[in-house]
Amino acid sequence: MPADTDQLAANKAIVQQLVDAWNARDIARMMRYWAPDMVHHGREGAMPAGQVGGEMQRFITAFPDIHIDVEEMIAERDLVSTRLRVSATHSGPYMDIEPTGRAVHCALMGQLRIVDGKVVEHWGVADTVHLLEQLGLIDEKLLEATA
Repeated sequence: MPADTDQLAANKAIVQQLVDAWNARDIARMMRYWAPDMVHHGREGAMPAGQVGGEMQRFITAFPDIHIDVEEMIAERDLVSTRLRVSATHSGPYMDIEPTGRAVHCALMGQLRIVDGKVVEHWGVADTVHLLEQLGLIDEKLLEATA
């Protein structure tokens, strides 16, 4: 059965509040929107909710001025899909990489499944290759074939 318009709007509002909490770097506020058994799906596989907060804190430590802009948000059934632009300055250690002081930006695609007002699953894909290129860790010539 398709979700009604009010429910789709409510789900999108939850995702916007999560983005706002990211921009405020308020992990506790972000976690209020997650179900206790929420699962994040990323390139490393599934990560339980208990680990997600720590991963987010490490990212905020590395990029303390992180800012996320929502470029697109689409809701259907219990899913909200996003296309985001992340901007930040590399001011702390990241993946054993000492701070470079470089301004970086990358695309982030996500999909969140929301049940009873809580995120129960999240899938995310970041353009990490572009991020590493901006940090000076990938030779531009290696990326010419993918342009």
